[in-house]
Amino acid sequence: MSKKTIFLILFTFFVAEYSALGREILLEPLKDTITEPSSAEKTKVEFYFRGGFISDKHTIERNSSSHFQIDNARLNVQGDYNKDLSYRVRFRLNRPFSPTSEDNASAALDYAFLTYRFGKNRQWETTIGKQLSVMGSFEKDINPLYEYIFTDYLNGVYTNVFLSGAQLAYSLSNTHKIGVQIHNTLNNSFNTHLQNNGFVAHTFAPSKLPLGAYFYWNGSFFEGKFRTKYSYNISQFADKYYTHSVSLGNKYKSGAHTVYLDLIYSLMGADFGLTSSRLLSIYDGFSQGGYTMRKNIVYKGAVSRYDYQLTDHWSVTAKIGVEQTGSQNTLNEHLRTNYIYFLAGQYAPFTTQDLRFYLAYVGNRIEYAKELQMPYEQLHRVAVGAYYTLPVLTVKTPRLK
Repeated sequence: MSKKTIFLILFTFFVAEYSALGREILLEPLKDTITEPSSAEKTKVEFYFRGGFISDKHTIERNSSSHFQIDNARLNVQGDYNKDLSYRVRFRLNRPFSPTSEDNASAALDYAFLTYRFGKNRQWETTIGKQLSVMGSFEKDINPLYEYIFTDYLNGVYTNVFLSGAQLAYSLSNTHKIGVQIHNTLNNSFNTHLQNNGFVAHTFAPSKLPLGAYFYWNGSFFEGKFRTKYSYNISQFADKYYTHSVSLGNKYKSGAHTVYLDLIYSLMGADFGLTSSRLLSIYDGFSQGGYTMRKNIVYKGAVSRYDYQLTDHWSVTAKIGVEQTGSQNTLNEHLRTNYIYFLAGQYAPFTTQDLRFYLAYVGNRIEYAKELQMPYEQLHRVAVGAYYTLPVLTVKTPRLK
Protein backbone atom coordinates (compact mmCIF):
# COMPACT_ATOMS: atom_id res chain seq x y z
CA MET A 1 0.00 0.00 0.00
CA SER A 2 1.51 3.39 -0.97
CA LYS A 3 2.21 6.19 1.47
CA LYS A 4 -0.29 8.37 -0.37
CA THR A 5 -3.07 5.83 0.12
CA ILE A 6 -2.27 5.43 3.82
CA PHE A 7 -2.30 9.20 4.25
CA LEU A 8 -5.75 9.52 2.59
CA ILE A 9 -7.21 6.78 4.83
CA LEU A 10 -5.84 8.40 8.00
CA PHE A 11 -6.99 11.85 6.90
CA THR A 12 -10.53 10.60 6.22
CA PHE A 13 -10.64 8.86 9.64
CA PHE A 14 -9.55 11.97 11.53
CA VAL A 15 -12.02 14.21 9.65
CA ALA A 16 -14.89 11.83 10.47
CA GLU A 17 -13.92 11.64 14.15
CA TYR A 18 -13.54 15.42 14.39
CA SER A 19 -16.93 15.97 12.74
CA ALA A 20 -18.65 13.55 15.12
CA LEU A 21 -16.96 15.19 18.12
CA GLY A 22 -17.96 18.60 16.83
CA ARG A 23 -21.61 17.54 16.53
CA GLU A 24 -21.57 16.19 20.09
CA ILE A 25 -20.08 19.46 21.39
CA LEU A 26 -22.66 21.55 19.51
CA LEU A 27 -25.62 19.41 20.62
CA GLU A 28 -24.50 18.99 24.23
CA PRO A 29 -26.35 22.13 25.47
CA LEU A 30 -29.57 20.92 23.80
CA LYS A 31 -29.66 17.46 25.40
CA ASP A 32 -31.55 18.72 28.42
CA THR A 33 -34.17 20.53 26.32
CA ILE A 34 -34.89 17.98 23.53
CA THR A 35 -37.08 14.99 24.36
CA GLU A 36 -37.36 12.30 21.73
CA PRO A 37 -40.97 11.12 21.27
CA SER A 38 -41.71 7.69 22.68
CA SER A 39 -44.24 5.26 21.24
CA ALA A 40 -47.92 6.13 21.10
CA GLU A 41 -50.13 5.38 24.08
CA LYS A 42 -52.29 3.04 22.02
CA THR A 43 -52.03 1.55 18.54
CA LYS A 44 -54.55 -0.82 16.97
CA VAL A 45 -54.40 -2.59 13.61
CA GLU A 46 -57.47 -4.51 12.40
CA PHE A 47 -58.45 -6.43 9.29
CA TYR A 48 -62.14 -6.38 8.34
CA PHE A 49 -63.53 -9.20 6.22
CA ARG A 50 -66.93 -10.32 5.06
CA GLY A 51 -67.67 -12.77 2.28
CA GLY A 52 -69.48 -15.91 1.28
CA PHE A 53 -71.91 -17.36 -1.22
CA ILE A 54 -74.76 -15.33 -2.70
CA SER A 55 -77.61 -16.31 -4.99
CA ASP A 56 -79.33 -13.42 -6.80
CA LYS A 57 -82.61 -13.56 -8.69
CA HIS A 58 -83.41 -10.34 -10.54
CA THR A 59 -86.14 -9.19 -12.90
CA ILE A 60 -83.32 -8.17 -15.25
CA GLU A 61 -81.98 -11.56 -16.21
CA ARG A 62 -78.35 -10.51 -16.68
CA ASN A 63 -78.28 -9.44 -13.03
CA SER A 64 -79.22 -12.93 -11.82
CA SER A 65 -76.28 -15.02 -10.65
CA SER A 66 -75.03 -17.43 -7.99
CA HIS A 67 -71.39 -17.10 -6.97
CA PHE A 68 -68.89 -16.53 -4.17
CA GLN A 69 -68.19 -12.90 -3.38
CA ILE A 70 -65.97 -10.79 -1.12
CA ASP A 71 -68.25 -8.03 0.13
CA ASN A 72 -65.76 -6.31 2.38
CA ALA A 73 -62.00 -6.33 2.90
CA ARG A 74 -60.58 -3.35 4.78
CA LEU A 75 -57.45 -2.58 6.78
CA ASN A 76 -57.88 -0.24 9.74
CA VAL A 77 -55.06 1.46 11.66
CA GLN A 78 -55.83 3.84 14.50
CA GLY A 79 -54.44 4.97 17.79
CA ASP A 80 -53.86 7.63 20.40
CA TYR A 81 -50.47 9.30 20.51
CA ASN A 82 -51.55 10.78 23.83
CA LYS A 83 -54.74 12.07 25.42
CA ASP A 84 -54.72 15.06 23.06
CA LEU A 85 -53.76 13.60 19.69
CA SER A 86 -55.18 10.60 17.81
CA TYR A 87 -55.26 9.33 14.24
CA ARG A 88 -57.00 6.87 11.96
CA VAL A 89 -56.30 5.38 8.52
CA ARG A 90 -58.60 2.85 6.85
CA PHE A 91 -58.69 1.66 3.27
CA ARG A 92 -60.48 -0.97 1.22
CA LEU A 93 -58.58 -3.72 -0.50
CA ASN A 94 -61.22 -4.24 -3.20
CA ARG A 95 -61.52 -0.64 -4.43
CA PRO A 96 -59.35 1.25 -6.96
CA PHE A 97 -56.40 3.20 -5.54
CA SER A 98 -56.25 5.78 -8.34
CA PRO A 99 -56.54 9.34 -6.93
CA THR A 100 -59.83 11.22 -7.16
CA SER A 101 -59.65 14.53 -8.98
CA GLU A 102 -60.81 16.87 -6.22
CA ASP A 103 -59.15 15.69 -3.00
CA ASN A 104 -56.25 13.65 -4.43
CA ALA A 105 -57.24 10.67 -2.26
CA SER A 106 -58.87 7.55 -3.74
CA ALA A 107 -62.07 5.55 -3.62
CA ALA A 108 -60.14 2.94 -1.62
CA LEU A 109 -59.33 5.38 1.18
CA ASP A 110 -62.06 5.72 3.81
CA TYR A 111 -60.11 7.58 6.48
CA ALA A 112 -56.83 9.44 6.83
CA PHE A 113 -57.19 12.03 9.57
CA LEU A 114 -55.74 13.51 12.73
CA THR A 115 -57.80 14.60 15.75
CA TYR A 116 -56.56 17.09 18.32
CA ARG A 117 -58.35 17.75 21.62
CA PHE A 118 -57.78 20.88 23.65
CA GLY A 119 -59.24 23.05 26.38
CA LYS A 120 -59.20 22.71 30.16
CA ASN A 121 -61.18 19.44 30.04
CA ARG A 122 -60.44 18.67 26.39
CA GLN A 123 -63.95 19.76 25.53
CA TRP A 124 -62.77 21.14 22.17
CA GLU A 125 -61.89 18.81 19.32
CA THR A 126 -60.63 19.46 15.80
CA THR A 127 -60.21 16.91 13.01
CA ILE A 128 -58.53 17.39 9.65
CA GLY A 129 -58.16 14.98 6.72
CA LYS A 130 -60.41 12.45 5.04
CA GLN A 131 -63.08 11.52 7.56
CA LEU A 132 -66.65 10.33 8.00
CA SER A 133 -69.44 12.78 7.30
CA VAL A 134 -71.19 14.01 10.46
CA MET A 135 -74.66 13.78 8.87
CA GLY A 136 -77.42 12.80 11.27
CA SER A 137 -77.43 9.07 10.62
CA PHE A 138 -76.86 5.90 12.60
CA GLU A 139 -76.77 3.79 9.44
CA LYS A 140 -73.36 5.29 8.68
CA ASP A 141 -72.06 4.65 12.21
CA ILE A 142 -72.53 0.87 12.12
CA ASN A 143 -69.48 -1.16 11.18
CA PRO A 144 -69.87 -1.78 7.41
CA LEU A 145 -69.44 -5.51 8.02
CA TYR A 146 -72.79 -5.61 9.81
CA GLU A 147 -74.94 -4.09 7.05
CA TYR A 148 -76.14 -6.37 4.25
CA ILE A 149 -77.52 -3.55 2.11
CA PHE A 150 -77.21 0.24 2.35
CA THR A 151 -79.52 3.02 1.26
CA ASP A 152 -78.55 4.93 -1.87
CA TYR A 153 -77.87 7.87 0.43
CA LEU A 154 -75.16 5.95 2.29
CA ASN A 155 -73.83 4.49 -0.96
CA GLY A 156 -72.77 8.03 -1.87
CA VAL A 157 -75.38 8.65 -4.56
CA TYR A 158 -76.95 11.70 -2.94
CA THR A 159 -74.25 12.70 -0.50
CA ASN A 160 -70.52 12.43 0.19
CA VAL A 161 -69.96 9.97 3.03
CA PHE A 162 -66.15 9.73 3.21
CA LEU A 163 -65.10 13.32 2.66
CA SER A 164 -62.03 15.51 2.94
CA GLY A 165 -62.30 18.52 5.18
CA ALA A 166 -61.93 19.95 8.66
CA GLN A 167 -64.14 19.70 11.72
CA LEU A 168 -64.46 21.65 14.96
CA ALA A 169 -66.57 20.26 17.82
CA TYR A 170 -67.40 21.37 21.34
CA SER A 171 -68.73 19.13 24.12
CA LEU A 172 -71.38 21.04 26.03
CA SER A 173 -71.45 18.20 28.57
CA ASN A 174 -70.86 14.46 28.71
CA THR A 175 -74.13 13.95 26.84
CA HIS A 176 -74.27 16.76 24.27
CA LYS A 177 -71.90 17.84 21.51
CA ILE A 178 -72.20 20.49 18.80
CA GLY A 179 -69.92 21.17 15.87
CA VAL A 180 -69.28 22.22 12.31
CA GLN A 181 -67.62 20.27 9.50
CA ILE A 182 -66.35 22.05 6.36
CA HIS A 183 -65.83 19.67 3.43
CA ASN A 184 -65.51 19.18 -0.30
CA THR A 185 -68.96 18.74 -1.82
CA LEU A 186 -67.70 15.71 -3.78
CA ASN A 187 -64.38 13.89 -4.02
CA ASN A 188 -64.25 14.41 -7.79
CA SER A 189 -64.32 17.72 -9.62
CA PHE A 190 -67.38 19.06 -11.45
CA ASN A 191 -66.30 17.97 -14.94
CA THR A 192 -64.89 14.60 -13.86
CA HIS A 193 -68.06 13.69 -11.94
CA LEU A 194 -70.32 14.49 -14.90
CA GLN A 195 -68.09 12.81 -17.48
CA ASN A 196 -67.72 9.64 -15.39
CA ASN A 197 -71.52 9.32 -15.35
CA GLY A 198 -72.15 10.18 -19.01
CA PHE A 199 -73.55 13.69 -18.39
CA VAL A 200 -73.00 17.08 -19.99
CA ALA A 201 -72.99 20.32 -18.01
CA HIS A 202 -75.44 22.13 -20.34
CA THR A 203 -76.25 25.48 -18.67
CA PHE A 204 -74.45 24.72 -15.40
CA ALA A 205 -70.96 25.98 -14.56
CA PRO A 206 -68.54 24.60 -11.95
CA SER A 207 -68.67 26.24 -8.57
CA LYS A 208 -65.72 28.44 -7.70
CA LEU A 209 -66.11 27.22 -4.13
CA PRO A 210 -67.30 23.57 -4.33
CA LEU A 211 -67.55 23.18 -0.56
CA GLY A 212 -70.18 22.28 1.99
CA ALA A 213 -70.74 22.72 5.71
CA TYR A 214 -72.46 20.51 8.27
CA PHE A 215 -73.82 21.99 11.47
CA TYR A 216 -74.64 19.21 13.91
CA TRP A 217 -75.78 18.29 17.39
CA ASN A 218 -75.34 14.87 19.01
CA GLY A 219 -77.36 14.14 22.14
CA SER A 220 -77.69 11.37 24.70
CA PHE A 221 -80.68 10.89 27.02
CA PHE A 222 -81.95 8.49 29.69
CA GLU A 223 -78.48 7.30 30.70
CA GLY A 224 -77.51 6.71 27.09
CA LYS A 225 -80.51 4.58 26.13
CA PHE A 226 -81.76 7.16 23.61
CA ARG A 227 -79.34 8.99 21.33
CA THR A 228 -79.76 11.57 18.61
CA LYS A 229 -77.63 12.80 15.70
CA TYR A 230 -79.19 15.82 13.99
CA SER A 231 -77.56 17.84 11.21
CA TYR A 232 -78.13 20.53 8.61
CA ASN A 233 -75.93 20.75 5.52
CA ILE A 234 -75.47 23.39 2.85
CA SER A 235 -73.20 22.71 -0.12
CA GLN A 236 -72.47 23.94 -3.62
CA PHE A 237 -71.62 21.81 -6.65
CA ALA A 238 -72.59 24.06 -9.56
CA ASP A 239 -72.08 27.82 -9.50
CA LYS A 240 -74.96 29.68 -7.75
CA TYR A 241 -76.89 26.45 -7.04
CA TYR A 242 -77.05 25.26 -3.44
CA THR A 243 -78.10 21.99 -1.84
CA HIS A 244 -79.82 22.00 1.54
CA SER A 245 -80.12 18.79 3.58
CA VAL A 246 -81.59 17.91 6.95
CA SER A 247 -80.76 14.55 8.57
CA LEU A 248 -82.31 13.27 11.79
CA GLY A 249 -80.83 10.12 13.30
CA ASN A 250 -82.49 8.47 16.32
CA LYS A 251 -81.33 5.38 18.19
CA TYR A 252 -82.72 3.46 21.16
CA LYS A 253 -80.94 0.67 23.05
CA SER A 254 -82.28 -1.25 26.02
CA GLY A 255 -80.90 -4.59 27.11
CA ALA A 256 -80.79 -6.99 24.16
CA HIS A 257 -82.79 -4.64 21.89
CA THR A 258 -81.35 -1.95 19.61
CA VAL A 259 -83.23 0.06 16.99
CA TYR A 260 -82.45 3.16 14.95
CA LEU A 261 -84.51 5.39 12.66
CA ASP A 262 -82.90 7.83 10.22
CA LEU A 263 -84.91 10.52 8.39
CA ILE A 264 -83.35 12.52 5.54
CA TYR A 265 -84.56 15.34 3.28
CA SER A 266 -82.52 17.14 0.61
CA LEU A 267 -83.34 19.86 -1.91
CA MET A 268 -80.59 19.76 -4.52
CA GLY A 269 -80.18 23.03 -6.42
CA ALA A 270 -78.05 21.14 -8.95
CA ASP A 271 -78.68 17.39 -9.01
CA PHE A 272 -75.18 15.99 -8.46
CA GLY A 273 -76.91 12.75 -7.40
CA LEU A 274 -77.90 12.49 -11.10
CA THR A 275 -80.58 9.79 -10.58
CA SER A 276 -83.58 12.03 -11.27
CA SER A 277 -81.65 13.91 -13.97
CA ARG A 278 -81.06 10.64 -15.83
CA LEU A 279 -84.75 9.72 -15.66
CA LEU A 280 -85.85 13.16 -16.83
CA SER A 281 -83.38 13.04 -19.71
CA ILE A 282 -84.91 9.72 -20.81
CA TYR A 283 -88.42 11.15 -20.43
CA ASP A 284 -87.53 14.21 -22.54
CA GLY A 285 -86.10 11.99 -25.26
CA PHE A 286 -82.54 13.29 -24.82
CA SER A 287 -83.63 16.64 -26.24
CA GLN A 288 -80.36 18.21 -25.11
CA GLY A 289 -78.22 15.60 -26.84
CA GLY A 290 -77.69 13.28 -23.88
CA TYR A 291 -78.01 13.13 -20.11
CA THR A 292 -78.22 16.63 -18.65
CA MET A 293 -78.09 17.63 -15.01
CA ARG A 294 -81.30 19.22 -13.70
CA LYS A 295 -82.10 21.69 -10.96
CA ASN A 296 -84.41 21.63 -7.92
CA ILE A 297 -84.34 17.89 -7.30
CA VAL A 298 -85.86 16.51 -4.10
CA TYR A 299 -84.53 13.51 -2.22
CA LYS A 300 -86.17 12.07 0.90
CA GLY A 301 -85.70 8.83 2.76
CA ALA A 302 -86.34 6.86 5.92
CA VAL A 303 -84.46 3.78 7.11
CA SER A 304 -84.74 1.69 10.27
CA ARG A 305 -82.89 -1.32 11.65
CA TYR A 306 -83.68 -3.59 14.59
CA ASP A 307 -81.18 -5.89 16.35
CA TYR A 308 -82.04 -8.49 18.98
CA GLN A 309 -79.41 -10.47 20.88
CA LEU A 310 -81.18 -13.77 21.58
CA THR A 311 -78.31 -15.36 23.53
CA ASP A 312 -74.58 -14.79 23.92
CA HIS A 313 -74.09 -16.60 20.61
CA TRP A 314 -77.25 -16.04 18.56
CA SER A 315 -78.71 -12.79 17.21
CA VAL A 316 -81.22 -11.66 14.60
CA THR A 317 -81.41 -8.39 12.71
CA ALA A 318 -83.85 -6.79 10.28
CA LYS A 319 -83.79 -3.59 8.25
CA ILE A 320 -86.18 -1.67 6.02
CA GLY A 321 -85.77 1.57 4.13
CA VAL A 322 -87.59 3.65 1.51
CA GLU A 323 -86.12 6.45 -0.60
CA GLN A 324 -87.78 8.74 -3.14
CA THR A 325 -86.38 11.24 -5.56
CA GLY A 326 -88.00 13.53 -8.11
CA SER A 327 -88.28 17.04 -9.47
CA GLN A 328 -90.03 20.12 -8.19
CA ASN A 329 -90.29 21.43 -11.75
CA THR A 330 -91.07 18.43 -13.98
CA LEU A 331 -93.58 15.61 -13.40
CA ASN A 332 -93.44 15.05 -9.61
CA GLU A 333 -91.21 14.43 -6.61
CA HIS A 334 -91.68 10.65 -6.78
CA LEU A 335 -90.03 9.68 -10.05
CA ARG A 336 -88.19 6.80 -8.42
CA THR A 337 -88.92 4.89 -5.21
CA ASN A 338 -86.28 2.58 -3.80
CA TYR A 339 -87.15 -0.07 -1.19
CA ILE A 340 -84.43 -1.98 0.66
CA TYR A 341 -84.90 -4.68 3.30
CA PHE A 342 -83.18 -7.67 4.85
CA LEU A 343 -83.58 -10.30 7.55
CA ALA A 344 -80.55 -12.13 8.93
CA GLY A 345 -79.68 -14.69 11.59
CA GLN A 346 -76.15 -14.63 13.01
CA TYR A 347 -74.10 -17.04 15.10
CA ALA A 348 -71.02 -16.01 17.07
CA PRO A 349 -69.03 -19.07 18.25
CA PHE A 350 -66.77 -16.97 20.54
CA THR A 351 -68.10 -14.31 22.86
CA THR A 352 -64.69 -12.60 22.97
CA GLN A 353 -64.20 -12.35 19.20
CA ASP A 354 -66.10 -10.45 16.51
CA LEU A 355 -66.56 -13.55 14.34
CA ARG A 356 -70.06 -14.29 13.08
CA PHE A 357 -71.58 -16.68 10.58
CA TYR A 358 -74.76 -15.51 8.91
CA LEU A 359 -77.71 -16.53 6.79
CA ALA A 360 -79.51 -13.57 5.26
CA TYR A 361 -82.29 -12.69 2.86
CA VAL A 362 -81.84 -9.32 1.12
CA GLY A 363 -84.42 -7.58 -1.03
CA ASN A 364 -84.36 -4.48 -3.21
CA ARG A 365 -87.32 -3.16 -5.22
CA ILE A 366 -87.28 -0.05 -7.43
CA GLU A 367 -90.49 1.48 -8.79
CA TYR A 368 -90.89 4.37 -11.24
CA ALA A 369 -93.58 6.98 -11.78
CA LYS A 370 -96.19 5.83 -14.30
CA GLU A 371 -95.34 8.75 -16.61
CA LEU A 372 -91.90 7.23 -17.21
CA GLN A 373 -93.43 3.94 -18.42
CA MET A 374 -90.57 1.93 -16.96
CA PRO A 375 -91.01 -1.53 -15.39
CA TYR A 376 -90.15 -2.11 -11.75
CA GLU A 377 -86.91 -3.83 -10.77
CA GLN A 378 -86.76 -6.52 -8.08
CA LEU A 379 -83.82 -8.27 -6.47
CA HIS A 380 -84.10 -11.34 -4.23
CA ARG A 381 -80.84 -12.43 -2.62
CA VAL A 382 -79.91 -15.28 -0.31
CA ALA A 383 -76.49 -14.94 1.31
CA VAL A 384 -74.50 -17.37 3.45
CA GLY A 385 -71.11 -16.41 4.82
CA ALA A 386 -69.05 -15.00 7.64
CA TYR A 387 -67.57 -11.73 8.79
CA TYR A 388 -64.68 -11.14 11.13
CA THR A 389 -62.81 -8.23 12.66
CA LEU A 390 -59.30 -9.65 13.04
CA PRO A 391 -57.21 -7.82 15.68
CA VAL A 392 -53.84 -7.93 13.94
CA LEU A 393 -52.05 -5.80 16.53
CA THR A 394 -52.98 -3.96 19.73
CA VAL A 395 -50.27 -2.14 21.66
CA LYS A 396 -50.73 -0.04 24.80
CA THR A 397 -47.73 1.92 26.05
CA PRO A 398 -48.24 3.90 29.26
CA ARG A 399 -46.32 7.16 29.22
CA LEU A 400 -43.89 8.00 31.96
CA LYS A 401 -44.77 11.14 33.90
